[in-house]
Parts: sequence; C-alpha cells; structure tokens
Amino acid sequence: MIVHGVKFSPFVAKVIVALEEKQVAYTVEPPAPTLHPLGKMPVLRDGDVVIPDSSAICAYLERRFPAPALYPDDPAELGRALFLEEYGDAGMAEGWGEVVLERIVKPQMLGQKTDEARLAKLQDVVRERWMGSPRSAGGSPIPAVFDYLESQIPKDRDTLLPRFGIADVAIGAHLGWLEAGGIEIDGKRWPRVARYAEAIRARPSFAAARA
Repeated sequence: MIVHGVKFSPFVAKVIVALEEKQVAYTVEPPAPTLHPLGKMPVLRDGDVVIPDSSAICAYLERRFPAPALYPDDPAELGRALFLEEYGDAGMAEGWGEVVLERIVKPQMLGQKTDEARLAKLQDVVRERWMGSPRSAGGSPIPAVFDYLESQIPKDRDTLLPRFGIADVAIGAHLGWLEAGGIEIDGKRWPRVARYAEAIRARPSFAAARA
C-alpha cells in the first residue's frame, strides 16, 4: 500500500490511522496531485487500484481488510459514525488550511517567512469557529466545534460510539489541527473534549500518524 500525501494533513492522518488499526503495511510517499481529479491528497495506491479522498480510502480499506472493523454493523450507529466523519472532514477542517500554510508549510517546506499578521487573523477565524459563536453560511447560529464535541463525547468513555471506529479516526485526526495551529483546549470549559483528545493522541495508531 502506498499513501500519497504529507502527514501533517489530517486527511492523510485519517488514512494512516486506519491502516495502522488494521495492521496493514504501507509506505508514505509525496503527494501525487495528478492522481486526484481535484489535485488534493491523500491518494491510496494498492497495486493497480488508485483511490483518492480519505473517506473513500477508509471505506475501501474496510472492505479490503474487514478486521478489525472500523464501521459499526448497527444501521443507526453507522449513520451516526458516517455523520461524525463528515463533520470532521467538513466542519472541523474549515479554515485551517490557510493557518497551516502560514505556520508550517511556508517556513518548513517553502523556505518562506510566515506572515504573522495574516496568521493572527486566520487563527482568530478558526478560534471563533471552534470556541466562539459561529454562524452558518446562511447566517443561522451553529454550535462551536468544541461545544458540539463536548455534547457528543460520553462522560465515561474515550470513544464516540461504543467501539473505536471511523468516527474516532476522523474526529481524532482533525483534532490534530489544534497542535498545527498553535491552539489549546480549555480543559475546564470542555473537559470531555480535553480528555478525549488526550486519549486519542496516546493511541499507537495516532502516534504513528504523527511520527
């Protein structure tokens, strides 16, 4: 298995975590934008099979390597798991790309200086989305990311559903934006999120995605 991408991308991390959980051998190679119709990452190559998009890749891996299962059998739990995966990929990722560009990509990969003033403005935008009083594109109030996650994480469990699975893979991967963006979780305000993030970070599969 070959994963094309860079590890600081949560979308790439999703795929690596899934592979690690299923104990499938893989290598990580540079992004291959010509293999993705939108020029994005990750892309998975499994022999002659080429699959773009982290969600499509994870679903493929589930069929290719059924055990251990990352998707619930119960229809209701499956629906919730798929929504939480989408919430991570769409709701949590929004706005972070430019933050990572300024804070990591420019200084570490492009040899360019970070625009600190621009970075501060971008961080304010994501702080509002994650911690403030955000609104939808249509102007309706929506829950801040941390508020929503706090309502979804059980008080007595470190997985979103009864068993670790795709919801945790996605949400856990997108919590990686925080470290990349230099933003911390207020454990007093969001104790479940803080506990969950710590447990996810300690999981060997997530450690491998950071290595």
